[in-house]
Amino acid sequence: MRLFLSFVGSLALTLQVLLVAGCGGSATPRAGNNPASLPTIGYSSNPSPGCGGAESGYNNQNGSVSGIWLQSPAPGQNPGNVTVNATAYATVPLTQWTVCLDGQAVYQANSPATSISQAISIPTGQHLLWASVKDSKGDSDRSEIRLIQVGTPPAGSTALPTPPANAKVLTEMQNVQANWSICSACAAGTNVTKNYTMTFDQSQPSLSGSSMEMYAGGPSWSNVLFKDIMMGTTPYTHFLWDFWVYHDPAVESHFWSSELDFYVVLSGQEFMAGSQCDFGDGYWATWDSQGSRWVLNGIPCPHWTPGWHHIQEYDDIPNSTQYRYDTLVVDGKPYGLNQTWTTNSTTWQDQVGLQFQLDQDTSGTPLHEWVDNVTLTMW
Repeated sequence: MRLFLSFVGSLALTLQVLLVAGCGGSATPRAGNNPASLPTIGYSSNPSPGCGGAESGYNNQNGSVSGIWLQSPAPGQNPGNVTVNATAYATVPLTQWTVCLDGQAVYQANSPATSISQAISIPTGQHLLWASVKDSKGDSDRSEIRLIQVGTPPAGSTALPTPPANAKVLTEMQNVQANWSICSACAAGTNVTKNYTMTFDQSQPSLSGSSMEMYAGGPSWSNVLFKDIMMGTTPYTHFLWDFWVYHDPAVESHFWSSELDFYVVLSGQEFMAGSQCDFGDGYWATWDSQGSRWVLNGIPCPHWTPGWHHIQEYDDIPNSTQYRYDTLVVDGKPYGLNQTWTTNSTTWQDQVGLQFQLDQDTSGTPLHEWVDNVTLTMW
């Protein structure tokens, strides 16, 4: 996964690549309750120049653009007419600005200006909005992508489902050491660190008496990925993930983001229901696999207060090429997401996985995170 951190001149680039041996998957795609394709958000099969390409226009090979800060509009509910305010940070002159809405240019100017303030109109519905720039070296970069809702949002349930009696329940997953692995290179932050550990059976801090501790040190903008992989083909299409997470309060301000992923690989398709509390931007984000990009939602996510925090997420697989974020509950506060995204193809073997990733800020301050009572219910 790529995580674009475009804020006051700093950019941290996070690409999660699971290093799984083998390839293929089961021969027949499985389907959920609804085999029909569902509407997805902001996808364009024919994007405008300045809005397409790898990672929706990211090609910063020379590193000459250090970031784009999209100041407004905020993600979430917005009127139909907004003003896009953005600032770019570069070491060489800029040559072009583009404002993209669902992959189409709604504003474009050949300009060396380092900031723009441009009024645009957005039709009713859910849309993806971002700003991009090109520079005199031929590099391009973009801001974070924001989910914009104009008008009444689609109906979404804020209630978690009651699993059926025959649901498969995996409990205290933080204790199953054989399934866990750890790496920094596979998280592909701006910098790679070898200073990381994963420690099981921790009594403090803990709720169950046996939490798992994750530690990430290293230079600035380092990321470390902790992976819980269960190989094999799953027959399930509904997934309720429930766990508690604790940050070292002494360094909470140095967590740029805390990534919390659930995923399924099935028949050569990756259903990556990744999510993260993006403290650096102040919002919750979900993962668009087809677009290979994080999308900031209107759900606020400031730095966490000291203590344990309870995260619950319900996702489902409606058909063989889509996955849906249904409901998110953070410390008892529910949010109806109702977001459907399209999968990407993969050569990974069939599997179900959980992932936690620690993303450092520019200071490189070592991070500690604990998880406990990790439960996955599938039906």
